[in-house]
Amino acid sequence: MFEVSPVFYIVLVLYFIVILGIGLWSGKKNDGTEDFLVAGRSIGPLVGGAAFAATQMSAGTFVGTLGVHYLTGGSFLWIWCGLWFGWLIAATLVGPKFQAFKGLTVPDYVGTRFNSKAARGISALLILVAYTVYLTAQYQAGGNIIQTLFGIPFIWGAIITIGITLIYTMVGGMRATAYSDFVQAIIMAGCFFAALPLLFGKAGGTEFVGAFLSEFSPNMLSWHFGFKELLGFGAAFGFSMAAAPYELARMYTLKDKKTVKLAIGYSFIFQAIVGISVAAAAMAIRTLYPYMPSPDIASTIMAINILPPVVGSLIILAIISAIMSTVSGIMMVSASAFSHDFYATMIKPNASDKEKMTVNRIAVLVLGIIPLFLALKKLDIVQFIVVLQASLTASFFFATVVLGLNWKRGTAAGAIVSMIGGFFTALFWYIGGNPLGLNEVIPGVIVSVVLFIVVSLMTKRVPNESLKPFFKDVT
Repeated sequence: MFEVSPVFYIVLVLYFIVILGIGLWSGKKNDGTEDFLVAGRSIGPLVGGAAFAATQMSAGTFVGTLGVHYLTGGSFLWIWCGLWFGWLIAATLVGPKFQAFKGLTVPDYVGTRFNSKAARGISALLILVAYTVYLTAQYQAGGNIIQTLFGIPFIWGAIITIGITLIYTMVGGMRATAYSDFVQAIIMAGCFFAALPLLFGKAGGTEFVGAFLSEFSPNMLSWHFGFKELLGFGAAFGFSMAAAPYELARMYTLKDKKTVKLAIGYSFIFQAIVGISVAAAAMAIRTLYPYMPSPDIASTIMAINILPPVVGSLIILAIISAIMSTVSGIMMVSASAFSHDFYATMIKPNASDKEKMTVNRIAVLVLGIIPLFLALKKLDIVQFIVVLQASLTASFFFATVVLGLNWKRGTAAGAIVSMIGGFFTALFWYIGGNPLGLNEVIPGVIVSVVLFIVVSLMTKRVPNESLKPFFKDVT
């Protein structure tokens, strides 16, 4: 536990008032399921870009990535190349078609494109599994931060993280998530970038930091990770970002195709600022505090022990913002997968709009609480839990989304076998300790793509009616 300045409490309370205010404002504007799930398709490019960036830059960035840079040095920066390649695929081959479809959930796309309730249900189930893993990382980060700050048990830190996010998500839905993400993205990018001169000043300047790290561990400024490791990390993030359900769901909220491309462009700016700032900050912290019990607490110690109270308070808010924005987005995607794609489609198709809204909110609550029990296990450092989730998501969804939107011959059987085969290939590869030194995403995506193509060519074509929303030349 550290001595926390009263300024921190004031800033924290003001922040929570703003975020909860956004939730209440959004709740009043919600008029039915479409408003709750896709914000009435009213989000513009700047807010949309901030939402893309804020959801992607989770605890994995501000706790996990910073922790990995603290532990290993600068080579981990190369993973951003893979991530941005995934965003380029999303901007050119995925986003415009996805937005034009005007669905409510990601499994909506799967069910319509492949004319299959089974494919829709399997995609919803796999989303729930993968995002339970992702939420585990976010809760673990939130618990670590609050435990480090206030000395309270880890579980209460995780519960506080969940509680605030649940309130504004359950009340305001996707509109609250989008606008709170806009506020949070500005805090994230602005605070970390502004903190760098202060950090390096405390650490003795850039030359001293470089000299210290070179002597402390030469790999810090060269290649701690090898080519295969960096390729695996980059592929995990890139493949998953091209077809990430929590980002695809946000594309439904945007006004039109042009807005999708502009929003992804704006998100690049936020991500570039944060990526460089996080890596540089980690180097300065390692110089000041060469030994820590866990790299996941490096960002918290930076905020409380190194920076002035106001700046440190804003940094903590940036980290909490990153966690809350991702948790909120994932809660919405997971809850809608259950309420819309299981309950309203398969269990009770004639449910009223009011009943669907109630089930949505209950699903947010229940599915938001379940990962808490996994977080208590502390499965790994935060960044590597995030990489596992990205690998699983890419392995079951990349082929179904990217090939499905751009290859008419893809069939329901191809999608089903591809999703199941890719998911279990990645899972068993991970459990087996990543043979040949390859990250689980590489065999997972390869198997899913091959299965999608081979099985699709061997099975019955999808009716033209299901292809029309995605291919202009289908009549």
